[in-house]
This record gives sequence, C-alpha cells and structure tokens, in this order.
Amino acid sequence: MFQKVFVSSVLFAAIVIYFNTAIIQYFQSFVKTSVSQDKQVNLFTKDELKLYNGIDKPQLYLAILGKVFDVSTGASHYGNGATYNFFIGRDASRSFVTGKFDVNDVSDQVADLTAEELRSVNHWVQFYNKDYKRVGKLIGRYYGADGKLSRYGKEVKKLIQAAELSKDNEDLEKLKYPPCNVEWDAQRGTRVWCTEKSGGISRDWVGVPRQLYLPGSQDYRCACVKIANEVSASLKQYDGCDDNSHSCFVTS
Repeated sequence: MFQKVFVSSVLFAAIVIYFNTAIIQYFQSFVKTSVSQDKQVNLFTKDELKLYNGIDKPQLYLAILGKVFDVSTGASHYGNGATYNFFIGRDASRSFVTGKFDVNDVSDQVADLTAEELRSVNHWVQFYNKDYKRVGKLIGRYYGADGKLSRYGKEVKKLIQAAELSKDNEDLEKLKYPPCNVEWDAQRGTRVWCTEKSGGISRDWVGVPRQLYLPGSQDYRCACVKIANEVSASLKQYDGCDDNSHSCFVTS
C-alpha cells in the first residue's frame, strides 16, 4: 500500500514538474518572439508612406530625416485640413525650418542648412521621439532598402553632431565672455557696459567691455572680460575706453 502511494506521489510530482516546465518554456518562447518582433523595423517606400494619410489608411504617418512616426494621436494637428497635415505621408524635413508648406517646396534635403537650422531639425526629431511612436524608416535619401543609414544619412548625422557641439562651445564661450549690455543715445552715441547679470548670465564678477572677434572674421561682439589685462588674439580694447572701466561710450 505504501509503495503504491509513494509511486503515485512521485508520478504526480513528475507530471507537475513536466507541465510547469512546459508552461515556463512556452512563456519564454512567447517573450522571445515578442522581443524579436519589437526589434523588427518596418521599412516604407515613398508610395507606401503616402497611404498613411488618415483616408487610404486610418493612421497618420510622417517622416523626418527618414524616421517614420505615427502621429495619429495628434489628429487635431495633423488630420485632414489641420495646420500640419502638409507633413503627413511624406518626408518634408526641410520645411520644419523653412516654414514653406507648399507641395512644390517639399524636400528632405538638409545638408546645406546652417548649424542653427540643423539643430532646429534635430530638436523636431527629439520632439517626435518623445511625444509619438516611431514605427519605421523611409527607404530613400536617409535609409537603404536594408534599413541601414545611407551615406547621405551618415553625413547629415555628422553635420548635426557638429552643429550641436558648436552650440555647446558657443554656450561655454558665453559663460567665459558674457555679452555686454548695449544702449544707444542720440546725444552720446552707443554705450556698452558690464554688470553681474549682463548677457543674462549671473556671476560673482562684473568685468570690463572688450571687442571679442570671431575666429577668422572681422566681425566682433561686445564681451565682458573678467580680468582687465587678459591677453588674447580674439580680444581688443575699445578705443577711448579706460582699461578698468565697466562702462564705455564707443564710436563703432
């Protein structure tokens, strides 16, 4: 009797283990499949993307720098007749900075834009990444049929990185040399002066106004320099301005 009960218990335990293992394996397989599906990237041709206009297909898709986003949740902005419907079903990256919303001006070329304009396009990409779902890539200027970044796409990526870096350097320069306050008076001319908050940059020093020249250029801006006798090829004292004066009237 004891042996029968023991054998039955062992058999029952084996069955439980078998089914538990099978269930675990099933869910592991399901998770792996789901993850694999999530990693799959949808590729769209221009003709396919055009269909996601809320009419031919219910979704609203747009592309920027070849990245395709589903903006259906923003139908009030992107739906038929809405302000930004121009961007639906196409890649009109250039228009994000030019503001030209005519079908004759549709272009995804941005390599010739200024650093500031490239930063603006990149900020739009960041906006869509944050607020909308990215659903794939557009085959064309930025991505090949294999989904890999094209030569043009790589070049634009480098240009954007350089543009963002130049902005960081510009911000660092303004921390080191904050802009002066400037005012013009019909009787006395132009006055430049420094305070602890000039240029919108708070600090614990005032500084003296100097001409700060841009590299390789004859153009300059007024900058507040912390040390009056600082020597730099980029800095020049204003004519007629005392070495240690925080405020000067200048002729140019």
